[in-house]
Amino acid sequence: MNDMIIALLANLSHSFGGSLGWAIVVLSLGIRVALLPLTISLARRARRNQEIMKRLQPEIGRLKQRYAKKPERLFEEMRKLYRQHDCSPFDIPMLVGSVIPLPIFGMLYSSIRNSLTSNGVFLWIRSLASPDFLLTLVILSLTGFSAYLMPSASGQMKSTLIVLQVVVTFFIVWKLAAGLGLYWASSSLVGVFQTLWLRYRKSTSYAIPITSS
Repeated sequence: MNDMIIALLANLSHSFGGSLGWAIVVLSLGIRVALLPLTISLARRARRNQEIMKRLQPEIGRLKQRYAKKPERLFEEMRKLYRQHDCSPFDIPMLVGSVIPLPIFGMLYSSIRNSLTSNGVFLWIRSLASPDFLLTLVILSLTGFSAYLMPSASGQMKSTLIVLQVVVTFFIVWKLAAGLGLYWASSSLVGVFQTLWLRYRKSTSYAIPITSS
């Protein structure tokens, strides 16, 4: 499979006048866009599950108070509540779906790494085989913006998550070859547009009748 991706990179590079940089960008964007139906579906499912769990918190709190001394009964009642509203704190289908793209990204990463040469240049990048400071800043900006758009947290917690993601990303990419950085940046760019599309598109409201039991 790696040989096929390397051959595809070579063909794309030839189509772009020998530019491996454009080949990496186009292939990365193409694969990321091809996976959008899956990633958007997972994002919608996660948001729906998160919204339902948030609305169920008052009822969960009442159950915890009622069955504080009966953990088995509490577990059973919470299981019934989750099943009634078709949600779960551990969404197995979503976890499985999230794992599916990982081998694809892993093979693409490996193929790009094996295709890099020291004489590869792209735009301002002098060598695709060496780290590039400006590209690192681009990746960090995309990471921070994507974290800012996430609806899962607010206020101080959101600021902390943004800083944490940017710092972790920096320690991963600051010595990363620019060719791999292009792959990372291209994938992150599609992720940002996906988040924007999901955020500003008219969302479906989930009517959840919460009643005391």
